[in-house]
Amino acid sequence: MTVYTLFLYIAIAAIALTATIGVGHSKLKEHAVIHPLQWFVQYFVGSLLIFSGLVKAVDPLGTAYKMQDYFTEFAAQGLPLMDLMHDNALPFSLIMLVLELVLGACLILGVGDRKTTWTTLSMMVFFTFLTGFNYLTGYTSKSEQIGILDFANWENFSDGNIRITDCGCFGDFLKLKPIETFVKDIIFTILSLFLVLNTNKLKELLPRDKKIASLNVRTIVVTLLIVLATWFCFQNFYFNKPMVDFRPFAEGTDLKAAKAACDADVAIVETVYTYENTETGEIQLINSAKIMEHAYLWEDKNAEGKAIWQVDKEKTQTKTIHEGCNSQIQYFRFDDVLNNPTYNFLVIGGDLDKANKEAFKQISGLAAKGEKEGYTTKALYYYTGKQTIDEFRHDVNGAYEFDTADDKLLKTIIRANPGLVLLKDGKVVKKWHHKHIPTYEEIKSLMN
Repeated sequence: MTVYTLFLYIAIAAIALTATIGVGHSKLKEHAVIHPLQWFVQYFVGSLLIFSGLVKAVDPLGTAYKMQDYFTEFAAQGLPLMDLMHDNALPFSLIMLVLELVLGACLILGVGDRKTTWTTLSMMVFFTFLTGFNYLTGYTSKSEQIGILDFANWENFSDGNIRITDCGCFGDFLKLKPIETFVKDIIFTILSLFLVLNTNKLKELLPRDKKIASLNVRTIVVTLLIVLATWFCFQNFYFNKPMVDFRPFAEGTDLKAAKAACDADVAIVETVYTYENTETGEIQLINSAKIMEHAYLWEDKNAEGKAIWQVDKEKTQTKTIHEGCNSQIQYFRFDDVLNNPTYNFLVIGGDLDKANKEAFKQISGLAAKGEKEGYTTKALYYYTGKQTIDEFRHDVNGAYEFDTADDKLLKTIIRANPGLVLLKDGKVVKKWHHKHIPTYEEIKSLMN
């Protein structure tokens, strides 16, 4: 699915809502005035917020990791409070997700009036700032660490200079290019401003003065929405793993085939050089792929024997023709796991200082039973500071191999610390959160 296809589906849903609970409901109530355009925008923005919130709320940790990427980059640019935001990315992300879901529902229901429209506009302005700031880093060099506000030292725009290649707007469900993200947020900021200016024309489904036991119905509904959205988010990271997994290590994935396909999908980058004739001032733009067709660039010489065509390095432009595979699966270097023809366990530990040791001990018990039947176990982690790895293994009875791996790779495999993965011949059979480690008998039932 592309972002354009998604917007088409959202537009169809908005049209349906406009025709039914908008125009249809108004005629049923014999309202004299209808506002189909305003209602279409109301339902379009509301539907998008709900969809965007849901695909991220199934994986709140993923959203927090993406926010950390943004805050890290902004901190490097010298913006204030970014270190604090980075350290509190998870609670910030939870607030944003709940807000996104509740605002979307409130727009559909026509609840909240100016509080809803103004909050929606404020949130879209914030998102536009994030994605716009990121897109403009394409004018700054990564190697020279040029600040985004140092306009005098901006270079020609290059996709390769953009710091964050995926905004995370739709979680792992849909990846957007930075320019698509920026334009999307500009459009929805404009639509949100339209709603602010037309708040009095919003379609309202719930009466303003209706009460239940002295409590306003609207207040009850909004409170219930907040509680449900918060519970949904916590259910997908604190109490269990995400109920829907859009990542490349989802259950049922053939990791060997996926990694082979990723390795074969290489990026294609086009570089265009600017050559200037030092004698005539003539300018030539030369594609790097066709530079050998322009032998005169180095054959034409002046009286002193020097080439008269000189490249202007500051005007060199690069453009990504094909991005290639950017999946984290390309960094999975453990062939002993991928090529193991029998069932085997993969334990994902991440930061061992923050790992649940009791869950690790449970996993160690499973590993010991599995070893007796010829099943191997391998644990991956990226950091341990309070203890050496041998001390940690001793504490959790981990009599199996521990190896290091990239932080992002481990967070992609499973959102748990530790998490348990059952594989066979490179295929992901099942994954478990550390709060739901199964018994060995339950695992054996999957093997039969």
